[in-house]
Amino acid sequence: MPEEVTYFTKEEIECPICLSSFRREELLTGRGRLNAGELTDELRRYFIPTQKYGKVNPLLYPITVCPNCFYATDDYDFLSVSDKVKQNLKDLREIRAKYLMKIFGFIPNYNEKRNLYSGCGSYILAISCYPFFDKKKYSPTIKRGIYSLRTAWLFNDLFDETKEQKYKELAWIFYKKASEFYSEAIENQTKGIEPIENVKNFGPDVDKNYGYDGVLYVAAVLKYKTSNTIEDPEKKLKAYEEVKRILSKVFGVGKKAKDKPEVLLNFAKDIYEKIGQESEKFDNMLKGLKEDNIESDFSLEGLDLK
Repeated sequence: MPEEVTYFTKEEIECPICLSSFRREELLTGRGRLNAGELTDELRRYFIPTQKYGKVNPLLYPITVCPNCFYATDDYDFLSVSDKVKQNLKDLREIRAKYLMKIFGFIPNYNEKRNLYSGCGSYILAISCYPFFDKKKYSPTIKRGIYSLRTAWLFNDLFDETKEQKYKELAWIFYKKASEFYSEAIENQTKGIEPIENVKNFGPDVDKNYGYDGVLYVAAVLKYKTSNTIEDPEKKLKAYEEVKRILSKVFGVGKKAKDKPEVLLNFAKDIYEKIGQESEKFDNMLKGLKEDNIESDFSLEGLDLK
């Protein structure tokens, strides 16, 4: 029997929305509980199971969820909700419950230890709650992007565990949502609509904060991967150019380039090269189509079609 990897806090937390009290589950990280493994090109860190502690997934625990009304945010923001939106969040309790019921067929019990279902559900609940937070103070858009990406990861985990195809499909939906939120967050930052400096950890995983460079890189990777569904070669090439433009900001120049995390630069370089190869393929395809059209038009010249 593996040893414990979490504990419930002694002090109770009072939900600012429904005023019920509960204890939050916290992850223990010492004594070799977290055995770091592969880092993916989406900057997700996998952890290798150990004989002593079994399989540990730190992604399950960052979101605080009220077990009664399903109000959910990260630990830092939970008590910071403004008075003027508390009633709105309280009124939407049944809507949040329906989200979970529709996806899982049941409502996870947030008084019990987290599992893939409750962990995944916690991010979905947080994504639904953050629109009520002030953009200038809490940067909700990038948080919704990060949490959408983590939701996609956990849905893939659920698919691996259950082999239920719906979780694979849900993962893809949340990848696309993550891409939209990341793009919107960068645009809002550029226009001064919503700064993202207020975010304490850009992740996107919980093991390392890759900062704003990480935000740019993840935005590029998500745009690249979700562009696979674009069938029009010209639109696909346009999406690739946008990805290359974002990645060029990640690379930086001179001293700034030396300050970038090496792993980030290596991943960015790999994606950039892949896009170059694929762009060349689609360029040739478009040239071929244009040549075919020219030949087709030429062949009709001088023909009597009466």
